[in-house]
Amino acid sequence: MGEDGAEVRRVFVDTAWNSKPHACYDPLTDRFFEEDKLADLKDYDDIYLDSLLFPGIWSELRELIVDGRRVYHFTRPWRWRELRRRFRDGLKERFKTEEVRKTDFGDAYVLWKVYERGVAKGNLHKWFKRIGIVDVELRPLLTKEATIAKIVDRLEKMEMMGMQVDEVEEVKELLERVRREIVDRGFKLMPWIREVAKRMGLDGEDTYALTGLMGLAVYLKRLSYHQAIRYLGLYKARRRGAKRCSGRVRRYLVMLATSIVRREGRFPPRLKDLRATLRKLTNLMRELEPAGI
Repeated sequence: MGEDGAEVRRVFVDTAWNSKPHACYDPLTDRFFEEDKLADLKDYDDIYLDSLLFPGIWSELRELIVDGRRVYHFTRPWRWRELRRRFRDGLKERFKTEEVRKTDFGDAYVLWKVYERGVAKGNLHKWFKRIGIVDVELRPLLTKEATIAKIVDRLEKMEMMGMQVDEVEEVKELLERVRREIVDRGFKLMPWIREVAKRMGLDGEDTYALTGLMGLAVYLKRLSYHQAIRYLGLYKARRRGAKRCSGRVRRYLVMLATSIVRREGRFPPRLKDLRATLRKLTNLMRELEPAGI
């Protein structure tokens, strides 16, 4: 139920690439249907998406969020095969079949079963994360920055091998413009991050470090230091059975720590530097970041 006592309408979506429609499941009416655009799901209060957050849907998600809809995404895509097996009997019963195959509607249904299980066990936050306006504004830019940075690295390696590459400076300028846009937009969306940057001792013109800071602010949110350690895989030694970690987000920490240790005359940052930077950052974020954003 919602705050006013009205039934909260939820929809679970297996998002599609390119021109394919999105497969949707409405548990309130037990109905499967397709939608060409996610923005057409405005009749629902809560929208749960699978883990395919590709760049092309961010504008549609922004439209939903600005319109007051709550949007969540599935955070454990590596568990899909296991989850299909776990809910195999439910899929057989719902689709009246003895042979269960992967289908778009089937995955939308499994997404709902995961939601139900998360509510029952009180760990829904481990399976779904809410997408906010900061995400839809900054994540596409962060993806663009990472892509261009890889191109710059490749071009510089080609140049080091003696190959003539005319586009290096041009692409570097593009990368700097994108980083400046990330930083400017990040400060506008998250005014509190200015104080974090100040206390971290960052130069306002150091877009490399500030881009790292913005990336961490977007992806870490209010994680504790120990949660962030696990998320980024910053273990002193490789652990057997260690949980999956995000190398993409760890890159932002490396960017931030690199700038800090360079000011101290050291390079590159060691594991202890990464952990020290992360500890200071998570403490500052938990102190300064407003709740619920």
